[in-house]
Amino acid sequence: MGCAPSAVNVSRKPASKVVAPEEPQTKGEGDQSEGGREPSDLQLISKEADYSMFYGKMKFRSNSMTILLVFGKEDAQCEAFRKAADKGNYQTTLTKTPESAIESFAENQQDLVIIDCRHSKHFDAVKLCKTLKERHPRGHSRFLALTNKCDKDEPSVLPLLNAGFSRRLVENTNITSCYNELLSIDHSELEYRSHQQVQTSAAMYHALNHVSESIEITDSKFRTEFVNRLWEKQTGYSSKEVIGTEFQDKLQVDNCNEEQTLVYHAKKNQIWEGQQSIRRKNGDIIRCKCRIIPMMSNSNTASRYILVRQTVDGYSQWDRLKDIDSKTHGMMYQRRKDSITRFHTMTIETPLSRVINMLYEAQTSSGTGNIVHSALEKVLDILQSTELFSPHIHQVKEEDPLTSDYVDGLCDRTAINSQTNRQIYGQKSSISSSSSKLQVGVASKQSLSMYKPSAEVQSLLQGNATWSFDIIQLESLTNKNVLVPLGIKIFERFGAMELLGIDEHVMASWLKLISDNYHSGNPYHNATHAADVLQATAYFLDKMRPKKLLDAQEEIAALIAAVIHDVDHPARSSSFLVNTKNDLAILYNDIAVLENHHAAKGFQLTHKSDNSNILKNLDREVYESLRHNVIDMVLATEMAKHFEHLQKFIHLCAANIKPVSEDDLEKKSGGSSSAMESGLDSPENRRQILRMVIKCADVSNPARDTHLADRWARRIAEEYFQQTEDEHRKNLPVMMPHFDRNTCSIPHSQYKFMEVFLLSMFEHWDGFLDIPEVYEQLQKNYKYWKDVEIQEKQEKQNAVATETSPATPAVLS
Repeated sequence: MGCAPSAVNVSRKPASKVVAPEEPQTKGEGDQSEGGREPSDLQLISKEADYSMFYGKMKFRSNSMTILLVFGKEDAQCEAFRKAADKGNYQTTLTKTPESAIESFAENQQDLVIIDCRHSKHFDAVKLCKTLKERHPRGHSRFLALTNKCDKDEPSVLPLLNAGFSRRLVENTNITSCYNELLSIDHSELEYRSHQQVQTSAAMYHALNHVSESIEITDSKFRTEFVNRLWEKQTGYSSKEVIGTEFQDKLQVDNCNEEQTLVYHAKKNQIWEGQQSIRRKNGDIIRCKCRIIPMMSNSNTASRYILVRQTVDGYSQWDRLKDIDSKTHGMMYQRRKDSITRFHTMTIETPLSRVINMLYEAQTSSGTGNIVHSALEKVLDILQSTELFSPHIHQVKEEDPLTSDYVDGLCDRTAINSQTNRQIYGQKSSISSSSSKLQVGVASKQSLSMYKPSAEVQSLLQGNATWSFDIIQLESLTNKNVLVPLGIKIFERFGAMELLGIDEHVMASWLKLISDNYHSGNPYHNATHAADVLQATAYFLDKMRPKKLLDAQEEIAALIAAVIHDVDHPARSSSFLVNTKNDLAILYNDIAVLENHHAAKGFQLTHKSDNSNILKNLDREVYESLRHNVIDMVLATEMAKHFEHLQKFIHLCAANIKPVSEDDLEKKSGGSSSAMESGLDSPENRRQILRMVIKCADVSNPARDTHLADRWARRIAEEYFQQTEDEHRKNLPVMMPHFDRNTCSIPHSQYKFMEVFLLSMFEHWDGFLDIPEVYEQLQKNYKYWKDVEIQEKQEKQNAVATETSPATPAVLS
């Protein structure tokens, strides 16, 4: 960026006697104080010594060089390096196997790694170096290859350099020679000082992005070099739009005289404070407190300008993007009010969300009952639909049906009007109700003879409508055949057999067929996971019933989607299938490979035989509508679309769930919240809600009771471990390198997954459904995993302390 000093000054002094340099003069960015220069003489320091490093006025401490020795056996050369390191007071660790070297390097990231390449019988040194470099490609460590002396022609060093080694050392057991090598490397080759400088720069950038004022840094010609996040929210422009451009003119308001511009004051090369009006990207004018700080160079001219702004009055768009402190405890009114407020304070930003927020603001300011308000409402409906590029041809449908059908065919517009679906489905149910009841009555004995759950299983299934339902216990009691008994119980509770016009025997046969096509050997993506998602889906649908948003057909579609959503899962990711050129990746053109396969496989199995075809009695229109909903929900489980679906759901709720008063809640009976939601009962809105139902159910196991969440976490980790090992065996790109069986921290991976994907989603899902038992359990598990990680780290530290005791010579302190 150019605004920070270009040199790093190092003083090597004992830690207990570190003396800060004198405050540098602010004459220019190139000035250096005498106290910050590196001394020319070398001082031997104690093992506790460190380097005091100054980056501008920031001081930080960097420990002396750490060394990892990898020797298959301890010989004279190994002992020479150990004594040389001890003489230089460098912290040294000795390992004898590749496994222990990988583990030590993963934990400590030593500055210097010396690998013995003289004896290939102990381990493959080249392969070990490549492995260490691959695990930490952006690390600052240097790798040295120790080789034999050559009596003949000197071999090329190129193979070693290609493997990742920085240089070659020829064996020399003289301690002083080894000591001089280490000193030379420490003083001239190590990159950890520049690494510290980069880390310090990143820390300063991070700090600038979290201050309460907007920051802009320009060069001497007022070309923008840096803006922080608050500047983006304040002005409405993104950093990509402004970096490298002279942007001040775009922020100026019309009819602004020269004395009112920041450029006018900046050219005086003095610190200036005052007020300024700026124009946001959407045209709004906001008033700001401004401060201009010039950075002076040696020639007494400004090389950079720092512009600091803070909004002083008026309501601006970026205010609504600030987080609020939601009170999740206390009275039901306060909790419900806070939950609804979350939708109006969402912080996920995309270009489309900015446009929608601006339109919301314009709609609010335009008042109600006028043409502008109605037009903006239609615009918002269009922007929030998923078919932004699908043609709307309502008028053409009547005037030119042929053109309408042609466009529908080209655009694959197979969705059917929801109100028509409801009417058709109701007719289907009424027409076939009598025959359905007869079929169920006749087949009941057959179903009982086919599957008779034990008394213990039946007792456990009584709690299938609770969030604390133990699917792992059911898995144990049924020998992993969980989908049939649980599925029959849930589908029966939702009246699925009667509405589909089938008997329980057909339903049980279908569930058994789908269950058999889940791979029982998969640690995670198996029939138990499908049953767990089915139970969570049913739980969410139960909570949604008071809202009266979904009809029976949509509920059954959600349950079917939950059953088939991972059928025939290979325990490998879509990326893995793409990288291996798997037939499925070829078939689906590398796009949502697994999700497309699950949906297709589910319907393929369903139509395999009349004995297990639960959809065989549906009319064409009803079948097509249900199929469309099932496919849409299965495809929504693709994590690549996670934030897109969440973003649309938040906007949907913010637009249709209105904050209510305490009086409104007191008037409500039975806890129903349907009076608070308006406009949700549209086809697109209900479809988005169904996507969220299956999305939340699919990743809900981290929100289960802690003992269940722990089991699921270790199962998914095992599946990822197997994929990583498979990728290494097949020399494929490693998609999740952190999921290495030897180095991965399961607790860390779990709470990070919660931070990135789950906490925000379930917070908004709780705000919509009012399910505190789910969201609060997720928060408890989040704390649980953080506590487990702390405990594991402490255990490792204790183990290292034991290994580094005098009785164990392998590791030197």
